[in-house]
Amino acid sequence: MRGVPFVLLLLLTALPALSAATLTVDGVEFAYRRPAGGTPRGIMVLFGGRNWRGEETLKRFQFDTLADRHHLILLSPSFRDRTYWEPEAWSGPALKRAVAELERRFQVPPRRLLLYGYSAGGQCANLFYAWMPEKVAAWGAHACGVYFTGKVKNPAPALVTCGTLDDARWNISRTFVSNYRENGGKLLWKYDESGHGLSSRTLELARAWFDALLSGERSRFVADDDSREVLPIERSGEIDPEYRNEIPNRQVLELWLK
Repeated sequence: MRGVPFVLLLLLTALPALSAATLTVDGVEFAYRRPAGGTPRGIMVLFGGRNWRGEETLKRFQFDTLADRHHLILLSPSFRDRTYWEPEAWSGPALKRAVAELERRFQVPPRRLLLYGYSAGGQCANLFYAWMPEKVAAWGAHACGVYFTGKVKNPAPALVTCGTLDDARWNISRTFVSNYRENGGKLLWKYDESGHGLSSRTLELARAWFDALLSGERSRFVADDDSREVLPIERSGEIDPEYRNEIPNRQVLELWLK
């Protein structure tokens, strides 16, 4: 960049590649970010904590690099109050219309969605998945306090994380994990001695897990929830399915063990 003043060059390189834009559907503002350097191939929906604005969620989750690598539009709703994590009444149809608008606007092929959320947003990820399982490829939730109770056929891959100091949510999450696995779901369950907050370590695990999934990586390891025993995938039968974590690569394994 010959001829560009040094101070200006610093400012230019400090700017994000792409900033979020917004669209409004049914009175709800949605923030979205297009992937850099390529045509969008899919959509990932990020649900923030209770009453978070979509732009705040995109900034705090920091899924930009993942989205650019896999050519995903990141979409985050600014839902507020009215038990919006229950999709049947209004929030679910609003999300579907926002997705359809982005698919139309940017010629995104209609593919199944990826969902990830924190706290009330984790409830969204889980309950929206149960509401439209045929439209969701995978989902993840952290510090979630409300889960669906019915059975879903052909359950999608899932990631559930929670801190043991998050009392009720930890117990609720652990029960759900067992039930999901008993119904045939492959679910990575990670817990540690933390509270309700959303840590950088939790987000790093989520990004690595979704990256492996999107890259088509097959499971290489299997690990026990409580003993933390790790075995090669060929020995998965040695761990009871109710406690079994299938792990795709060493990066995810190391983050899971932390």
